[in-house]
Amino acid sequence: MATGRRKTSRPVRNQPPPPEKTTPTTSPQADATSEKEPEADPLQLLLDEIQQLHTEILMLRRQVAQAQMASSQAKRELAELRLFIDDHHEFGQDFQQYKAVKAIAEREARERRQAVVRDQREAQRAEGQTRRQAARAERAQREAQARRLADYRRAGFTPLGLDVYVGKMAYYYRAENRTVYDVEYVPLLSGYFVDPEYRRARPDFSSMTISGSVLNAADAVRNLGVAITFFDENGNQVGSETIQINNARPNVPYPFTSTLTMALNRPFSSSTTYVLYADSAEGDAPLPDPSKPSTTRRQRE
Repeated sequence: MATGRRKTSRPVRNQPPPPEKTTPTTSPQADATSEKEPEADPLQLLLDEIQQLHTEILMLRRQVAQAQMASSQAKRELAELRLFIDDHHEFGQDFQQYKAVKAIAEREARERRQAVVRDQREAQRAEGQTRRQAARAERAQREAQARRLADYRRAGFTPLGLDVYVGKMAYYYRAENRTVYDVEYVPLLSGYFVDPEYRRARPDFSSMTISGSVLNAADAVRNLGVAITFFDENGNQVGSETIQINNARPNVPYPFTSTLTMALNRPFSSSTTYVLYADSAEGDAPLPDPSKPSTTRRQRE
């Protein structure tokens, strides 16, 4: 018989003593109640049932999807079978001939698809080439316009719009002669002395002559109207002139000289030149001689 040391437990400080063991007293009614099963939670039962239904629904959906796939496969096989039956009625028992005809039909269908793809590529290539040609033509036109504008600027012409250019203009004021008397006062002699009269020339700012040229840069013969307005330092219009050139030939400068009355007693401060009209001339109108331009002047008060 094995013997061992007896284990003794040391008392722990601040620890209450273990409760005394008491023998519970049971009654027949308590034993009957403890033997009954605990009642289940209704909410948990409902959740379990919902989970089961969800699982069943997923299984049914999977079965339906499989049935649909099988149905589609059966439909394809049925269509192939019907086609085979029709070909069999048409070609008889010669299966080799049936295969040859089917291969020919498949090859023709493939060639038709390739032809469609080839035509689409050709159309896309032609469309791209057309766009590139249009872009090159537009770029060439812009470059030509830029070169022509540079040539006109080097020649001294400024664009006004509508393919109308104006050259550099000169302005002239007519000089007027006035009789002037110089009066000198001498205090020692207590009197005035008048020098002999003499004539002095001074500009007449009320009358101004302008000279320039107008050029038609279009490819057609046109009737041109160009307006020139003058302003003082306050922005007030003090004079204007309209230059009209009939039957202006392309790229031919037409000089003009005009005299107008200015509403100012000093030189003007700024001017503006713009196109009034640039209409096509009539086809039966005779072309003018460049050495004798047809110009008219209209004075604005």
